[in-house]
Amino acid sequence: MLHIAILAATMSLSAVMTLFMARIAVAGRYGASSAALGAFFGLTTVSAGLLLATLLWPDTSLRQWRAVLGAAALPALYLHFAFGSAPGRRPGSAELFHIVPMVAVATSLLVNAFWAIDPILLVTYGGYLWALLRLHGRGAQHFRCLGPDMATTLIWLRIVIAVLCASLALEVAIFTELVRGGAIETSRPLLLSTALFFGLVSYALLGAMGRPSLFEHVYDMVVDRASLPDVKDARPEPGPADHALVQRLDTFLANPDVLADDALTLRRVSKRLGVPARAVSVAVNRVTGQSFSDLLNDRRIILATRLMGEDPDRSLLDIMYAAGFGSKSNFYTQFKRRKGMTPAAFRARHISGHGTRNQRV
Repeated sequence: MLHIAILAATMSLSAVMTLFMARIAVAGRYGASSAALGAFFGLTTVSAGLLLATLLWPDTSLRQWRAVLGAAALPALYLHFAFGSAPGRRPGSAELFHIVPMVAVATSLLVNAFWAIDPILLVTYGGYLWALLRLHGRGAQHFRCLGPDMATTLIWLRIVIAVLCASLALEVAIFTELVRGGAIETSRPLLLSTALFFGLVSYALLGAMGRPSLFEHVYDMVVDRASLPDVKDARPEPGPADHALVQRLDTFLANPDVLADDALTLRRVSKRLGVPARAVSVAVNRVTGQSFSDLLNDRRIILATRLMGEDPDRSLLDIMYAAGFGSKSNFYTQFKRRKGMTPAAFRARHISGHGTRNQRV
């Protein structure tokens, strides 16, 4: 009964997490990465359902198809982290390679080559575990575009690697037990494996719903995008409360020490202002026509250009950090989007030229 209860809970929580990640993917940013994670939780939902059916009705023929889902889930989890290196990256033909394990297991089932399924799964587990360890080894370089969210993404990656290591050991124990004539209904390693994935799904769901730093950038992105009106609709006229809230926000962001915090998020700003995050996002959109993230980047670029003018000899790296940008790539992208040129080119054209004119005068 304990195993059945854990499976039912895992299936339910995985289904909720699948819907949550689907919403993230539809929002646009981190689309491919979020879609891959949603696919992983979706496959986990179905796999838990099949195992539950196996325990309730031992004679069912669905049991063997769990292997196909397992061979598809690991590639999806790996692609979540692989796509995380570039928010705008789209899946290409090279990603078709990742369906090979699933196709191999499905083919083995169709031709009754059941002996090949376990070796394929073990190779799949080992291969993707090694691939995730390589991503972790590249860490700062691979996830540098995530800026302040890089550290929490690496925590999530370490948790996944630890779960997969334990899961691989348990899968070997399950296989050994079944070979010796044990029954799947009474398998203790299978119960531990189920509990392990229940813990992983619970942690992810609590992170997503509670919005700690692990999922905070995802939550902020959803709230920010949800507050933007449909392009077909006219933006609602801002009221006095909207103007007052944006004025408070402007005053708060006028402090350079506040902008220098590269972990500043919509949620944290809303807590400092004492108002809901959605209220801040809606007020910003109504008054400025921007999302909160765009407004924040505007303020940071303004601060960066001011710092360039105040100290022409200060390094661009120092200015980048002082303006609250955690990564060079994001700093250059946001700067070029607003100024039409790189920070170095802007300094050479505007700041240095201004200093030369002052010397001549």
